[in-house]
Amino acid sequence: MKSAYEQLLERYQEMQLFGSISGVLYWDMNTYMPPLAVEHRAKQFKYISQKLHKMWIDSSFADLLVQSEKIDSLDSLQKRNVELIRRSYDSQTILPGELVGQMATQSNKTLEIWKKAKAKKEFQMVLPDMEKLFALNVQAAELYAKSKNMHDSFDALIDHRDKGFSVEKLTKLFDEVKVFLVPFIKKCLESENQPDRSFLSRKVPRKVQVKMVQDLATFLEYDFYSEKASGRIDEVEHPLTIGCGLNDVRVTVKYHEDNVLSAFLAGAHECGHALNGLQAKLEWFGQPIYTSSSPSFGESQSRFLENIIVSSKEFWNYYYPRFQKVTEGAFNDINMEQFYFALNAVTLGFIRIQADEVTYILHIIIRFEIERDLFAGKIEIKDLPQIWNEKYFEYLGVKVPNDTLGVMQDLHWYSQYYGYFYGYGIGDLISAQIAAKLNDELPNWRDRLQTGSFTPIRQWLADNIHSKGGFYDGLDLVENVTGEPLNINYFVKYIENKYKDLYKL
Repeated sequence: MKSAYEQLLERYQEMQLFGSISGVLYWDMNTYMPPLAVEHRAKQFKYISQKLHKMWIDSSFADLLVQSEKIDSLDSLQKRNVELIRRSYDSQTILPGELVGQMATQSNKTLEIWKKAKAKKEFQMVLPDMEKLFALNVQAAELYAKSKNMHDSFDALIDHRDKGFSVEKLTKLFDEVKVFLVPFIKKCLESENQPDRSFLSRKVPRKVQVKMVQDLATFLEYDFYSEKASGRIDEVEHPLTIGCGLNDVRVTVKYHEDNVLSAFLAGAHECGHALNGLQAKLEWFGQPIYTSSSPSFGESQSRFLENIIVSSKEFWNYYYPRFQKVTEGAFNDINMEQFYFALNAVTLGFIRIQADEVTYILHIIIRFEIERDLFAGKIEIKDLPQIWNEKYFEYLGVKVPNDTLGVMQDLHWYSQYYGYFYGYGIGDLISAQIAAKLNDELPNWRDRLQTGSFTPIRQWLADNIHSKGGFYDGLDLVENVTGEPLNINYFVKYIENKYKDLYKL
């Protein structure tokens, strides 16, 4: 007879099948689903979410969980599985099934309306549904706070998404970063050594950019093309990576013919997510420890490839001739040094995913502070465009031309990603700290990259990070990998070293 733990895992694996089905439906909705299918797709998502919720709160499942928690013979991996299932169970039982269904339905409806509103530059189109979606998220966050005996619903939402993080910790880290960044950005902008970036807006046809992103993904060893492929690359309104099951992690990008770097860097970012998912231990599949338990740490892997690798001088020393060829000569009159400086230039823009490494965290801090005030009841959804624009002028000195390039540029608040943005900024801090550890353990990695060899780096990430899955919470994994708690010191050192050289500071 199977033990309670074995039965618990079997039930969990059935739930994961529903989750993977939902992933395929979500990918289809964002890529190829016809417009008129939206209403029925919303019903499909509602059905799956409510079905899953019933499975989670089933009394027999709860009994198996309690029995498993009492088994003394479980090893550390099994105990971690039980711990993670307990967290998920507690989260699921906190929310009523009706609320879960409403959130799934409203999220997908709002996301589709957002796409149309963004195209028409009309925030008012999506406002009513966004208000409904936010109200549902507030209900959920308040229930989380009550269950955790926490006064701050936003704090509870963060703890729910990413165990160990809190509003206090995030505020402290971001405040420390601001103290460094604000004067450093000023120094870069006032330097006499400034790049020419005009050539970056040269038109590169979409069909050429498709080949460009495919070539980059091939270099980064994301297999979307072979007979044993575990991925694919498609176009969506907002780049994202979607896990659809075992050996099935799909990357998406958005092509802009007058901004070739947008799709290129997005491709690197999403390949970072994909490798993180695909390099997990296969023998752990179907168990909670198979995937990372920390969204913030997950973002560190995408930002690592985007910034530390693909925005590095070593990468471009090797890759630039290849890039010139794959873009069909669009940059043949630009030398590598000019291109590298332009790519990394500090610019005061208003688009997050096009921001440079130095200003990027300020984009995140703006979103974090707005979310914090939204959940605290200090501001309302209808006031978001004005507040957004005011903060962008205060923090970055830029005037946002319209809501499409402002408050509607990201999909997160129009989907189920409240309490998520901070992870991108934390991901930058973690990636810099990881890069310092990589320097210690693989000191020749930059030389290898300069000769076109990415394999040692990918393997190091697999051995030291990706294969650990969800065995550790985010902050614990940082300490396990790097030997010390998360801090801003490595990020500061990384930015200073790179940009002092670029700007001759």
